[in-house]
Amino acid sequence: MEKKILILILLICFSSTSYSQNSLKGKVTDKATGNPLEGVNIFIPEYGKSTASNSNGEFTFNGLGNGIVKIQATIIGYRTVVQTKDLSDYSDVIINMESSATELEEVLITSNSSKLPDNIPFSANSVPQSEIRKFNSPSLMGNLSYQPGVDRISIGNGIGKPVIRGLSFNQILLYGQGTRIENQQWDDHHDLGLSDVGIENVEIVRGPAALIYGSDAMGGALIFVDEKSAAPGTTVGDVNAGFGSNTLGINVDAGIKSANKNGLFYGVRIGGQSQTSYVQGEGDDANKKAGEKEDFAVNSKFQNMTGKTNIGISKKWGVSKLSYSYLNQMIGIIEAESANTSTAGSNKAEQRDRGMEAPYQDVATHIVSLENTILTGKSKLNLNVAYQVNDRKEFEPTDVPKEKRLAIGLLLNTITYDLKWTSNQEKNLGVTIGTQGTFLKNTNGGEESLVPDADVRNVAGYGLFRYDHDKLNLLGGVRLDIRHIETHTYESGATVSDSFIIVPTFNSNDTISPKPSTDFKKDYTPLSFSIGAAYHLSDGFTIKLNAATGFSAPNYAELATFGKHEGTYRFERGNRELKVEQNTEADLGFIWENEFITLNIGGYYNKIKDYIYIANTGDTMMTITDAVYKFPMFEYRQSDATIKGGEFGFDIHPKTARWLDFKVTDAIISGTLDKGGNLPYIPSNKLIGEVKLSKDKIWKFSNTYLSFIVSNYTKKKSIAQYELSTDGYTLLDVHIGADFKLGKQKAMFDIFCTNLLNTGYYNQLSLVKYIGVRDMGRNIGVQLHIPFGK
Repeated sequence: MEKKILILILLICFSSTSYSQNSLKGKVTDKATGNPLEGVNIFIPEYGKSTASNSNGEFTFNGLGNGIVKIQATIIGYRTVVQTKDLSDYSDVIINMESSATELEEVLITSNSSKLPDNIPFSANSVPQSEIRKFNSPSLMGNLSYQPGVDRISIGNGIGKPVIRGLSFNQILLYGQGTRIENQQWDDHHDLGLSDVGIENVEIVRGPAALIYGSDAMGGALIFVDEKSAAPGTTVGDVNAGFGSNTLGINVDAGIKSANKNGLFYGVRIGGQSQTSYVQGEGDDANKKAGEKEDFAVNSKFQNMTGKTNIGISKKWGVSKLSYSYLNQMIGIIEAESANTSTAGSNKAEQRDRGMEAPYQDVATHIVSLENTILTGKSKLNLNVAYQVNDRKEFEPTDVPKEKRLAIGLLLNTITYDLKWTSNQEKNLGVTIGTQGTFLKNTNGGEESLVPDADVRNVAGYGLFRYDHDKLNLLGGVRLDIRHIETHTYESGATVSDSFIIVPTFNSNDTISPKPSTDFKKDYTPLSFSIGAAYHLSDGFTIKLNAATGFSAPNYAELATFGKHEGTYRFERGNRELKVEQNTEADLGFIWENEFITLNIGGYYNKIKDYIYIANTGDTMMTITDAVYKFPMFEYRQSDATIKGGEFGFDIHPKTARWLDFKVTDAIISGTLDKGGNLPYIPSNKLIGEVKLSKDKIWKFSNTYLSFIVSNYTKKKSIAQYELSTDGYTLLDVHIGADFKLGKQKAMFDIFCTNLLNTGYYNQLSLVKYIGVRDMGRNIGVQLHIPFGK
């Protein structure tokens, strides 16, 4: 009995030692002057806690346990600092920050260890929400496409598909709420399906190096990081609102978040936007309709509504957060018939009406996730699980005016898990070992089916290592995936005649063929790796070299699609003999910075084995029920391919002229099939420059600025077989903004005019250029940000 009591006491003492409640104190100073810095944001990601330094530069965290954590210090005007701290060492933290004229440098979590971009060997950067929204595009991908190496396949404003270094669809990984996002990304008529409401920033990974985020990242990844929780003992919130003249667009979101001193925190945010059909930029006189002042992109209207909420607890053992998000998108589809419809008279009123009329998409996405970080002595354990529902409906008009029918219905249910263990972050050498699983079930529910019902299971294991010492950062890893795909023919209940097609070919008479069975199973076991180094020759000069492989297994659309594709006027046929796409990419980059200039130069060479693409077979297809239409036949094929290019950028911020900031980014790219020919969906080369003039105080306004953004896109000459080449064009955007007092709060506004010259143009990756619809013209508007609470 005494022995049992002794063991129990020892266990209690051990538990108390392992998770004793600690406080962390520190001070932030200017490295050059030694003066304390007030208002520096201090964040510990392992606990999800943040605070700000006081007028003496001091800060305190309570309720922490033992373990190794990262401490991030950020404030505009200074270089971001990341330090590793052993909480069992009770000494105060001293953070010395260097003055810098560059904009705030965001910390990356891409390598599973909070680091600055200079210390990660592959090309990655973080874009804060304020930077995303400053471009004032109606769509999220429209804003992100200003980033070098990032573009979008678009259908008007409502649908934007991410393209990273010439790869898209299932070759790009989306990640948010601690899980990979699955929302039918295989189609060029499906939007990104994510909102920037309630996010802190977006991390952009260029290339296949993000092993810990899952399979299918051979082109790169977009990682959406949720906004931080409130500081302990505070309740804060904000309201954001905007208006744009071109679409009579309205966007608004509001949120509140709170945290008590016992570690409990929560947050709620809701938002939405409504955009009517946009007015195209001015085209050639020959393309204008006589007597019309406005040329609408007919049925390009869209609207969405989103809501997010989370509740969590931060204790000495770590942090746990339960989140739920909802996004509903209603997106008008621009089609050839509507594009040729006159926009005069009553139709103008129809295009300004916010009600949706077929054809349009109605997409609802629900995500429930549980994210956990547990400090286990010197190491840490992460366990994230999530459940997603993506309910996609596409409505088509009927012969009866104002009536609609459910043409396509896709319901995707997804369960994911992510478990990983990370060793002592304080050591120079560290490892991460993890496993991930993704389980998808796709079912059809409409009158038609473009893809079959499908079940997909993907289980993976991976290991990463890092080595950080003095001037060298090494990062590498290996990953093995096991994927199983099982498809089933969807019986829609259509008439017998709908199940047959006429196949006119060049070499035979018209023949009637039944719709083929799509019942089959496929298994894939790809292996991928990454290895790279960042070497710091001096404080301001870094060389980065990385080599990585990635893969994308054929999805159920590429394997078994069979049907006419609404909005594209083509018939698509899958290929069940497709193999796994596997790429090997080499990256070389240079970063040089001092007090007045930051310079980035990077190049990449991407060799892709068995690249999957869609091509015109030369045949045509015609359904019996749609005998009036003949559709060109497209099918999925494979061939080895090469994509190569580079990104260049510099930011000049003279120390003697702090009021001036001048930055330029340039991206060039080419993509070819090794057997000859060009890859589809390769963007034009682009050059984007910005001149920003600022002043600390003008009358009652502070942090005032005037910004000019010039975007130049070159003529695309090297195009795929079925693509159209677009001319080059240049766009000019202007922004005026400032902070101002609104009661006791400091609010912000931005007055903008995008496409100031009302240029008529076609983006190379626009899918509506084929029916003569140009991109959006001049747009004048305002954005407001109003914080509240303390």
